Amino acid sequence: MCVSTIQGGSGVNTVTDHAVVDIDRRLTPGEDATDAYQELIDLIAERTTSEAVSLEHESPNITCGGLTADENRAWAEEVASAVFATGHKSQLIGVPFGTDAWAIAASGTPTVVFGPGSVDQAHTDDERISIDQLSAATDIFYRIATGG
Repeated sequence: MCVSTIQGGSGVNTVTDHAVVDIDRRLTPGEDATDAYQELIDLIAERTTSEAVSLEHESPNITCGGLTADENRAWAEEVASAVFATGHKSQLIGVPFGTDAWAIAASGTPTVVFGPGSVDQAHTDDERISIDQLSAATDIFYRIATGG
């Protein structure tokens, strides 16, 4: 969970009449979106100490779940084999970030999240990958596509 945006106020010397805080809270596999939303509301209420503060909560705009290893493991192992075959390290792990992969998996299609670059640079002003990473990914994607 993280605060991703804060908006409010009109000047440094003016007490604002309202502020908007957006919170990003990702779901883990098997976690219920309604329960997670309620837990967040309860946590905020518990930490709000002033009775002068009035809180309003909007419904989440996205409620996507995480990928489970059960339905996706065999495909993940195939992808890991393609990575290994090109001389690169591979490791099957869960990650604490969101993707659209959940929607593909929800259709019954085995799904993994894989690609070049570092998630540490994702969605930053300096997002990039090296030519070496692009070349390695091209080789791996080719192996996956051709079964070689």
